[in-house]
Amino acid sequence: MERLHFCPQCGTKLEPDERFCGQCGYDTEAPVSTDPHENPATDPVAPPVLSPSPQAKPAGSQKTAIIILAAVLGALFLIGGGTLIWFNLSGGLVSKPNGLNTATSVTIEPPSYSLNEGSYTATQQVEINKPTGEDIVVYFTLDGSDPSVSASVYSSPIVLNATTTLKSIAVDKNGNHSGIKTATYVINLPQQAATPQPATTTPAATTDPASSEWQQFENNINGTWKWTDSSGFTLYYQFSGGMLLITDGGNDYYYDSYRSTVSTGSNGTVGTVYSGDHQLNIDCNPMGDNGIYIDGYYCSYVP
Repeated sequence: MERLHFCPQCGTKLEPDERFCGQCGYDTEAPVSTDPHENPATDPVAPPVLSPSPQAKPAGSQKTAIIILAAVLGALFLIGGGTLIWFNLSGGLVSKPNGLNTATSVTIEPPSYSLNEGSYTATQQVEINKPTGEDIVVYFTLDGSDPSVSASVYSSPIVLNATTTLKSIAVDKNGNHSGIKTATYVINLPQQAATPQPATTTPAATTDPASSEWQQFENNINGTWKWTDSSGFTLYYQFSGGMLLITDGGNDYYYDSYRSTVSTGSNGTVGTVYSGDHQLNIDCNPMGDNGIYIDGYYCSYVP
């Protein structure tokens, strides 16, 4: 059995041919002292002294270090992940629409009118000019009320025979709307003086009323006549018992007595009606079509 060798300086195990101790560097071939207390290697009964390697570390310390490192890495992972999620959510909340209204609000200019507001002594026409924009629709009223999308849609010039307050509003396809454009037009139609000719006044008692052009004209216009524009707005003109009523079927715009004159030689088909500030030029031709022209606009008979 091979004899074990130990460093006499530190007790580290040595190989048989190893001269210097790998632990403390002791020279095993150095001269041996005669004093047994100074040279423990010569003492055959001296037990080897084993010293723990300075590089060795307790197993418990390694486990503790691993646990601490894992805890730190876990905390960093949780903090980093939470921060990333928060930024994604907050970025989404800021950059994404809420889903309730994705339309972009825009400013729309009010409509404009072709006729300046003021006073006039003849029948007028006014056009409503749409503002620039995509799919703009103009709504208007003639009774002074504020317009909305339930009001009349503008599509053709408006005829003004009486004092009127015109209001309009522009709305695009996304529901954005302009402010209300308002204009008041005062129409003062001149009164036509009565003429002494029998054809333009109430027939004399000796004249057969049925044979006079005036009476024929009164017979031709008697009743209710309907005018409708391209947007569907409707006005009714009712001539009955010397009274004139202008209405849209729900709102009465005008109601008063009237008088009439007839164009001589027209066989009672052409004449003029006067009522207050209103003057209506009426043409009943052609006869038999259940229609008349009032200020140049075709009106159909309403039974």
